[in-house]
Amino acid sequence: MGTNEDFSAVSRAVVELLQSRDTARFASELAPDIGDWKAVLSTNLPATGEDPLKGFQNTAKYERQKLESSAQALLARADALHLDFPNLKLKSHVIPPRYLGTTRFTNLQAENEAVPFADKIEVALVPDSGTNDASTGEFRIAVRSLMKFPGGWRSYEGAQWTAFPTNVADERTRRELAILSRAATYQGLTNQDDPALLKLGQALVDFVRARDVDIYQREAVPGADLMWAQIQKQRPAGQGPSRQEFDNMWNPQQRELMAAASTTVGLMNQEGIDFTNATIKVEQASVKQLYPRSGPGSVDGLEGDQFQVRFSVESDSKSATGVSLSGDYILAANEITRFGDDWKVNGKVRWDKLPTGVVDGKTAATLELENYVAEHRALPPGTAAPEIEFIALDGGNKMKLSDLRGKVVVLDFWATWCGPCQEPMAKLQTLRQEHPDWQDRVAIVPLSIDDTSDIVRKHVGQRGWTNTFNVWAGDGGWQSAPAKTFRVTGVPTTYIIDGRGKIIRAGHPAGMDIGEEVDTLLKLAKQ
Repeated sequence: MGTNEDFSAVSRAVVELLQSRDTARFASELAPDIGDWKAVLSTNLPATGEDPLKGFQNTAKYERQKLESSAQALLARADALHLDFPNLKLKSHVIPPRYLGTTRFTNLQAENEAVPFADKIEVALVPDSGTNDASTGEFRIAVRSLMKFPGGWRSYEGAQWTAFPTNVADERTRRELAILSRAATYQGLTNQDDPALLKLGQALVDFVRARDVDIYQREAVPGADLMWAQIQKQRPAGQGPSRQEFDNMWNPQQRELMAAASTTVGLMNQEGIDFTNATIKVEQASVKQLYPRSGPGSVDGLEGDQFQVRFSVESDSKSATGVSLSGDYILAANEITRFGDDWKVNGKVRWDKLPTGVVDGKTAATLELENYVAEHRALPPGTAAPEIEFIALDGGNKMKLSDLRGKVVVLDFWATWCGPCQEPMAKLQTLRQEHPDWQDRVAIVPLSIDDTSDIVRKHVGQRGWTNTFNVWAGDGGWQSAPAKTFRVTGVPTTYIIDGRGKIIRAGHPAGMDIGEEVDTLLKLAKQ
């Protein structure tokens, strides 16, 4: 279904940006402000004791800064190509989205209310030379993540170049535009798209050939100064952590990265995997998904999820199992980040694939588990739920997960500061009314990883979320024992555990019908 929506105001803002170079004005016109959010605030929301606009008020300045940053990056690329738009008369037209959707802000809007949404529009431009000749192509700029408020269309991602005429852009520019286009839609990437991935892949191969973690730290891991410089580029002056606060966060993370590298080498030493005299050929380096964390317009700061380097080995040597080391291997890392022209690892490195038989069955099973966790960010179904301890909000008593053995347990990791956690948490409150036959055979246990139990207690109290057994993970947040034991790296994460203590389902609650899953388990238990 096409759309006849009028995006002319967005198009005018883009043309004005190119010709006036006023990035602040561009951001002011297209970023949603508090007036926009007030205009969609429902009058039928249940009282929670909090101002529903407070969060949007706090983020309005950030949204403007993000759009202004995207505009600055847009102009910087034009300057690098020596394009003088202020002295050009431009003809423009809008390439609208093929489809329009809607998005709903649950803490602002009632169930039957929503805001029109468009993933992107493109503004195509050609210099007005008095002819219609565009044989070398058009300039194209995408404005992404648009929402329609009563005051007009707004963007919360900003603008970025998507195409230049063939006589304008060099090979590097065209490659970077292709990378950014993939990042904007969270696609993957290979070294054919970006040769810089191959450089990182070769660094990891050099590391395992030498079994030297110093090579890994020097060639593959970002140093504290590089990470700090990236933060400074991404955040306005005076915002974000201090250098001391950053160091306190980064140093433990770097120790974990190096510990993972040591584990990788330790496995090689244990299993007799020695590539010293082997012939190694890097076949491919890739990431499964890209994330434009630093905003549109620049490859600097891009993040890649699930990095892999595939390589083949030819060797006369054998492992400790007596199997030839020759074959195909995959090294992986959970996350990589681009710094300028280079990718660096900021997630744990691990073996993703080894030739069959090179390691014994027990080691192969351990690797399979770790690779599942790395990909799915949760423990696999069918495994026994590990023992954890938590603190009940009502009374402050310590309990163990095993205290609930015999019941079906819905264990939901969440936090008060997590926006996407709020709707699933609210839905958990309705499950018992919808399933009165559950009685005491089911325990619904939201487990908060907030800094203190007082924060959680106040939050659930204001919302009346008392139909669940609310607990706190204890000190540590992401590093708390329950979060680490259940391998939680993102919230919300929900586990459904049967009465025998076995994990049945795990993942984001949006992908589950929790009521149906629990009903099925209860029926099976009766049988």
